[in-house]
Amino acid sequence: MSAGWRPYLQLHKKKKRQEERKFIIEGVRLCQEALRSGWETEIAFVSEDFTRSEHWEQFAEHFRLKKIPWRALAPAQFRQLADTETPQGVLMVLRMPSYLPEQLNLRKASFVVLLQGVRDPGNLGAIIRTADWYGAGAVILSPDCVDPFNPKVLRGTMGSIFHLPVYSTPDLSEEIRRLKESRFRIIASSLHGKTTLQTARFRKPAALLLGGEAFGLTADLEAQADDTVRIWKYGQAESLNVAIAGGIFMDHIAGQLSKTPRKR
Repeated sequence: MSAGWRPYLQLHKKKKRQEERKFIIEGVRLCQEALRSGWETEIAFVSEDFTRSEHWEQFAEHFRLKKIPWRALAPAQFRQLADTETPQGVLMVLRMPSYLPEQLNLRKASFVVLLQGVRDPGNLGAIIRTADWYGAGAVILSPDCVDPFNPKVLRGTMGSIFHLPVYSTPDLSEEIRRLKESRFRIIASSLHGKTTLQTARFRKPAALLLGGEAFGLTADLEAQADDTVRIWKYGQAESLNVAIAGGIFMDHIAGQLSKTPRKR
């Protein structure tokens, strides 16, 4: 039953994930969310101990109904395939969806999130989870962002990766141009923004533009924004963590947009 697991070790590498268009998720909660989402699963692996756990009957039934092949591995083998130090005993190999910008119907979205240079997996996972909470239509990444299918990012999303489109674009500037053609107003988060978040007024559809942890947004990308907005500072910290700042912005944006009709 354990044959054929070693080739999947290569999916721990970003390059191989991108070449194969496959990635690994692990843990009870993430795997349950993936099964509910309907994303295509190539194969599942469980530890021998997991087949005697309280969760096994439910997973075995899902695998049977969805015709997902599965293999039981010895604990030592499973630990090699897993990314966490104390794995829960279940992981799945999923195929990445293809999100083509021209095929996404963002016209119905109230707002989307654009990210440049977010390299920390924990930050990206938190941003995706927050974007899901506030009903964003998509999270769109520049090429220098961390891979959204990095195991740490996936765990940080707590399953939100399955609820909204998250994809990298080769040219974020071109993506902004395309969004503007669809009447999106581009709002850039900036330490030196012209408007304070507390006084800013948002309309549908909007695109929130956030820069990375180290350097923020590049000048050329910030120049494409319709408005630059800063969070009012009350203390002495030099800056906010990008995931925290993004959450504050999304709370204001979603709150306002839920009360305003979309501009035609």
